[in-house]
Amino acid sequence: MKKKTYISLFSCAGVGCYGFKMNGFECIATNELLAPRMDVQKANHKCKYESGYICGDACSKVTHDRIYKEIDLWKEKEGLKQVDVVFATPPCQGMSTANYKKNDHEQIRNSLVVQAIKLIKGIHPKVFVFENVRAFMKSICTDISGEDMTIKNSIFKNLAADYNIYWKVINFKDYGVPSSRPRTIVIGTSKQLAHISPLLLFPTRHEEILLKDSIGNFPRLKYCEKDAKDPFHFARPFPEYMLDWIKDLKEGETAFDNPDDRKPCTFDKDGNRVINKGAYMGNKYRRLIWNRPGACIATRSDVMSSQDTIHPVDNRVLSIRELMTLMTIPNSFKWTDHDDQLTVENSDEYLKENEGNIRRCIGEAVPTHIEFDIAEKIKKILEYEDFIETGEKASGNYYIETQAIWNEQTFQDAYNSIMSIDLGKKETFNASISSLAMAVVYVPQLTAYCSNLKQLNILLVGLSQEEKDRIKKLLKLMPLGYNAHIKYAAKQPSSKIFDLIIKGNACKVKYPTRNAEIKEPQYVESCLF
Repeated sequence: MKKKTYISLFSCAGVGCYGFKMNGFECIATNELLAPRMDVQKANHKCKYESGYICGDACSKVTHDRIYKEIDLWKEKEGLKQVDVVFATPPCQGMSTANYKKNDHEQIRNSLVVQAIKLIKGIHPKVFVFENVRAFMKSICTDISGEDMTIKNSIFKNLAADYNIYWKVINFKDYGVPSSRPRTIVIGTSKQLAHISPLLLFPTRHEEILLKDSIGNFPRLKYCEKDAKDPFHFARPFPEYMLDWIKDLKEGETAFDNPDDRKPCTFDKDGNRVINKGAYMGNKYRRLIWNRPGACIATRSDVMSSQDTIHPVDNRVLSIRELMTLMTIPNSFKWTDHDDQLTVENSDEYLKENEGNIRRCIGEAVPTHIEFDIAEKIKKILEYEDFIETGEKASGNYYIETQAIWNEQTFQDAYNSIMSIDLGKKETFNASISSLAMAVVYVPQLTAYCSNLKQLNILLVGLSQEEKDRIKKLLKLMPLGYNAHIKYAAKQPSSKIFDLIIKGNACKVKYPTRNAEIKEPQYVESCLF
């Protein structure tokens, strides 16, 4: 099989991209502005060639030229024909909602997105992925044309001619990450690869992982105590007078629930207590709750006054190792090229200098599991592409196993029809499919499209026993979330219970219309082949 490749833009310390590395992808180039963060990437041997570490301003022509030069190097030395993936996580500090600009500086920061769009247009990878904050697509940027528009409009204006594009706001806690993190994911797949859709590349939905199940087994730590075996698991020191603010807090309580004499305060010039007040005190100085997923990891996880930082039981903020676990960063990830030499006894000097950077990198990162999941799905698609060219089969690949059942046009038609469905405020979606071919095409895409719903019910109607056996084998290979429920029926029940009915053996195609007022079930009739 061919080497799978990617380029990472605004890559910070490479926490998320580590998921691509774990899936066997090779990094052609990685771009990050700050040298200490690039040093972390080097410690993890992210790039094959030293020149692939491109530390510099993403707005600079020099940086762009270095990225293109690295692609040329791979074409010469590695036989590269096309970059497989470009992954971009532009800084999010300046993100604002549509029709609202905070200031010119933030407008410029948002326009960093446009630099990524320029590079994607120039590189033309098979797949591109954006990850950013919830408001990402509604935020304003300055487009390549010089016009101010939403980031959504800029992405579609510049890339939709060459890519099928799908975006969704998801909370990573519903997708295998043990901490809450609402984020926007945007995925584009080249229209040259007609057998794939961006829907198939979205992370797979999982049941929530509780805080106690993710970090509950870590050794308990007292004030300033260190784990005897792990230099990254320690109780970070804080002013002792704060201990009185938090020591009696129950799970979910904040220090502002204390009596006035024990609420967080400062002292004026006369020595009088001044109780801290502010608009966002609701989750400051708050204990986490064992029986919920962890809270969203902030960049200032080192201080009590940050959001949701206090351990459910211990009187301390979460340790670096606990934060890594909540962001699904594996222990194999290295923060320094001498990680293996760090011990509890000799780590003080290193942590004094680097703890702040590590915590900020964790707070800004994409959880490793999310990129691993996306990378795994992309890898399977690329293996199918290899199979088309070489005939070399990869084991357990959904696309290869199903290639005799559907054709590329059917697949594209299914994608188009699913994208036109308006879910509105639905919590449950019911679909009926009456052929094996349509099930293979629709089920995984419907599952991804409906992954934010409470439940997706799919009824497979009129399949022979041989077809049932086949689809059951294929279902094990499909990227299905836990909210998808599939049942079988010999005959079609009343159509009134379905939001979507897909019938075979007909030539007419009728797709539901987004935002239309739908009173009756919508029918999609497609040809078998």
